[in-house]
Amino acid sequence: MRVVGYVREAHGPQEGTTAYGQSESIRRWVAETGHQLVAVCQDARHAGHALGREGYRALLGIIGAGQVDAVIVASLDALAVDKIVQEVMLWDIRSRSVTLLSADPAELADLKDPPDDPSRLLIRDVLARVGDYQETALVERPPMIVVEDVPADVVVELLPPDGRDGGEQSRALR
Repeated sequence: MRVVGYVREAHGPQEGTTAYGQSESIRRWVAETGHQLVAVCQDARHAGHALGREGYRALLGIIGAGQVDAVIVASLDALAVDKIVQEVMLWDIRSRSVTLLSADPAELADLKDPPDDPSRLLIRDVLARVGDYQETALVERPPMIVVEDVPADVVVELLPPDGRDGGEQSRALR
């Protein structure tokens, strides 16, 4: 399976796992499962800039290009610490016909459908009804954002087709 990783630093240095730690967790998971890592998109803090979602928008562009089957995160906290926001993002990714995976085995129950957690089940039910409404009311979703000129604070790491970190073959776009 072709997967794209998504890494997002926490808002504060004391919170969560570092971007590097998340990236390593994703690479370890890919190596253990035998999948092909196509790219890693990252939202990281930079001095003088707020933590944004440019890396996530780049991830959506890769998904839109049809080059991946799944998105892998080190944990669902990379999406958001808030469970509702996690579920909205999970719904959005799944609506694009891509699977969301977590390198944290403890989160398998949160990703299964239906989930064991009643609050996640309620959120998914509400989101499904919103999707049904959009289809019946012919409400169009906003167009997908494709990042052509990658901002300077976005890191997209290109990996060789065999999924190994090719050193000289791997390039980072800044």
